Amino acid sequence: MNCFHPGGKRITDRAIELCGFKKHDRILDIGCGEGATMEYLIDSYGFDVSGCDLSCDMIKRAIERNPRLQIQKCDGYSLSFPPSSFDGAYMECSFSLFPNHPRYLQDLYNILKPGGKLAISDLYMLNRSPVTAEQGNQFSSSCLYGGLFLKEPLIKCLNQAGFKLIAWEDKTQELKNYIAQILMDYGSFENMWKARLPEGADVKKFCNVNYNKNTGYFLLVAKRI
Repeated sequence: MNCFHPGGKRITDRAIELCGFKKHDRILDIGCGEGATMEYLIDSYGFDVSGCDLSCDMIKRAIERNPRLQIQKCDGYSLSFPPSSFDGAYMECSFSLFPNHPRYLQDLYNILKPGGKLAISDLYMLNRSPVTAEQGNQFSSSCLYGGLFLKEPLIKCLNQAGFKLIAWEDKTQELKNYIAQILMDYGSFENMWKARLPEGADVKKFCNVNYNKNTGYFLLVAKRI
C-alpha cells in the first residue's frame, strides 16, 4: 500500500527518533507496500523488520524485488502474530485504509511488548468545523471523516486501546511539498497512481481522499501502557 509517503525518509527518521528504537529491535511495518521502508529500517538502523500489506500484488512486487523481505498478507481486521512479538510498529499512510480502527489498535496493543511504541503518519482534517456534533459521535468503529482522520477521535481510540500519546506533530507542509512534486513529475494524481500501482489496481483501495485546503498530514507516536 505504501505508494503515498509525504516527507519520505525525513518523517521516517523523525518517527524512529521519537520512538527511541534500538538496533535489533523487532519492528512491524504495516502497509509496507513494495518494502522500501522495510529495507531502509534494516539497512540504516539494523532493526529486525517484518511487514504486512493488504495487497497481494504489492507483496509480490516486494518479494520479487528483494526475496529476503519477510512480508505476509493482512486482511485489515486482525494481525496474526503472537502476543508481545514486537518492540514497535509503524504505519506510513496506511492506517486510514483499514476498515475498523479501534479493533486494529487493540490487535496492535496485543502484539506489542509492554512499553512498545506505535508510530503513524497519515492524513487528517485540519479544521473540524465541517463535522457536525451528530457526525462527530459516529466514530465508534472509525476515526475518519471523508477519508481523513479526526485528531480527537483518533487519540480517543488510541487511549481506549491502551496507548498513551507521547507525540503529535503536524507535517502538512511536507504534504504540500509532496503534492507539488507529484504535479511536476506526473501532471496529475491519476497519472501518478497509474504509474506506481499494479496494472488494473483499484485506486480507491490505496487512496480515497479529495485533497483540499482542509487536508493536513500528521505524525504521531504512542506508547503501549
